[in-house]
Amino acid sequence: MQHSLKKTRFESIGAYVPRKSVTTKELIARMAIPPIFDLEDLTGIKERRMRSESEDSFTIALEAVKDCLKNSKYDASDMDVIITTQITRFKDGKFLYEPTMTQLLKNALGVRRAMNFDMSNACAGMFTGVYVLDNLIKAGVVKRGMVVSGECITPITDTAIKEISEPIDDQFASLTVGDAGACVIMDESPSDEDGYIWDIELRTFSEFAEMCLGKPSIKNEGVAMYAKAMEIQAEVIARVPKIIKAGIDDWGKRASQFNFVIPHQTSTRAMQTALHKIQKFCELETMPECMYIVHKYGNTASTSHFVGFHDYIKSKAIKKGTTVLAIVLGSGITMGHVSIKFGSMGSMRSGNEHDD
Repeated sequence: MQHSLKKTRFESIGAYVPRKSVTTKELIARMAIPPIFDLEDLTGIKERRMRSESEDSFTIALEAVKDCLKNSKYDASDMDVIITTQITRFKDGKFLYEPTMTQLLKNALGVRRAMNFDMSNACAGMFTGVYVLDNLIKAGVVKRGMVVSGECITPITDTAIKEISEPIDDQFASLTVGDAGACVIMDESPSDEDGYIWDIELRTFSEFAEMCLGKPSIKNEGVAMYAKAMEIQAEVIARVPKIIKAGIDDWGKRASQFNFVIPHQTSTRAMQTALHKIQKFCELETMPECMYIVHKYGNTASTSHFVGFHDYIKSKAIKKGTTVLAIVLGSGITMGHVSIKFGSMGSMRSGNEHDD
């Protein structure tokens, strides 16, 4: 738990989704052996965005950064640190570890002085980066920075469509993903009115790491994801209510005091089940309104919460003073929560009036 006099905030958020939209029905039509269940009904996913031939993890991340900078009072050169957190690292047809994605982004943005590093924590990646940057700012190591992720994850969908040959298959979860990029710039909050992150709590239950593996396909060229989706859901639902209740007890407030709750966007049915369990376990009369974007974007992996924030800011559902409880999940299994009060988000640029 972070209880410090210094508070950080989300200064601006950016996102990018490819133009190409593919419906669940279109995906199923491509399969030699369709599933025995109605995938759209089960997940609530009607469509998802898929990269074009000219797009990859790098280009998607870069577009998200550019959008974030448009909404920020800062320039790229003002960043003290850049952290990338994506699962996928595709650039020019290759899966890269070196050079790092942050180095490639720095080069593209013309940034020289910022620290940079990549980190990955499955679908909990962006909030893991937020956790690290939150502590760097509070410790006085940096004044501001950005966390960015570009997920070009639908190659696992292409593999699953080719390889699924049984009514029940560990690659079915690969049919739910969508490509997207997201970026958040963080700095020290001038005041509570300007928004702040109240609490970040992440826990890892590593005994479940083998339940979801992303790796080269065991049958063909290309990447694949093998996931015990039902088992993961069962383990998460058994533990998340206790984690949320512990947070509520520590904060001295009730979850219903938040304007919104946003779970990791996996499927509407799984999210509804988890929220019902949380409400019952925490003995809440009501739950905050749930933010859903999975129906139009699918599961966009590490970017899902921030693509949701971006959509809700654009529609003005999130505005200055809005409070959100984010429920963080990632295979491995990582679980946690982040409580956020939003500031004005996207204030007009006023030149380089920065305290360097």
